[in-house]
Amino acid sequence: MKVSVQICSRNREDLLKRSLVALFKQNFPKDQYEIIVVDDGSEDGTSDMVRSLSGPCSLRLITQGHDGLSIGRNRGIKSAVGDYVLFIDDDIIADENLIAEHMRFHRIHPRSVVKGWVNHTSELDRKVPQFTIADFCTAFFWTSNVSIARKYLLEVGLFDEDFREYGWEDLELGLRLRNYGLVSRYNKKAIVFHYKSKWKKSDIPRLIEQTKAKGRTALIFLAKHPGMRVRFATSLYGSRLLMNDLFNWQDKGIDFCERVISEQDDGKELTGFALMCARNLVSFYYFNEIKKSLTPGG
Repeated sequence: MKVSVQICSRNREDLLKRSLVALFKQNFPKDQYEIIVVDDGSEDGTSDMVRSLSGPCSLRLITQGHDGLSIGRNRGIKSAVGDYVLFIDDDIIADENLIAEHMRFHRIHPRSVVKGWVNHTSELDRKVPQFTIADFCTAFFWTSNVSIARKYLLEVGLFDEDFREYGWEDLELGLRLRNYGLVSRYNKKAIVFHYKSKWKKSDIPRLIEQTKAKGRTALIFLAKHPGMRVRFATSLYGSRLLMNDLFNWQDKGIDFCERVISEQDDGKELTGFALMCARNLVSFYYFNEIKKSLTPGG
């Protein structure tokens, strides 16, 4: 077995099924890769769907309570039999050459982290990549489309399980891998399609809760690595005075943006000024959650 493809999923049965079907169609020897799905406490029938599938390669399911990505990914890594681990997400549709391209780069560039092209799309059936600026990520290690020799994951200590909520656990691992002396390589031919639905009013509460969690984990990240690299990655730079001024401005901006969003039609795609307000609103809650965490008694 050469490659273990790992996906962590929670309550995304339909998207996950599409992702798995794409992985079944890889132009790579079927006896040379396995798929490991970690179900993070799904309540929508995800585990039953995975058990019902019969593919040309090995497909294994690991179930856990809602323990989070770090714990789930570590369970997957520990059970993997591949020499390499390829991480993708449950809303990723792989190009048929994805695994082959990752392995080609590992043969050319030993002791590397290999990142592929994450092509963002709101059309699940799109077949031709169309580059946008959002597709490019400068992160050293990003689990939407990244592979690494399993031994290096074990040697640096796997994902940090202090990250129990959404956000930053992959970048934190990437920082340790960088410090360990690995090199990050980008292969534009290792393509995936990352499904990003267009925002609707009904999506905003979920996105706000996700970004609040990301604010809390940003402080965990910074506490573990208190340097400028992490401060810039998490946008936690500048003096405390400037940060407080920013928080005060955002408190006012939240009220305005919430009013704009409340006036939109339910279920309708947000566009133009309403979409800008929605994006700003989500960003505001990120910093407000940091403010609460930094304030005694907050």
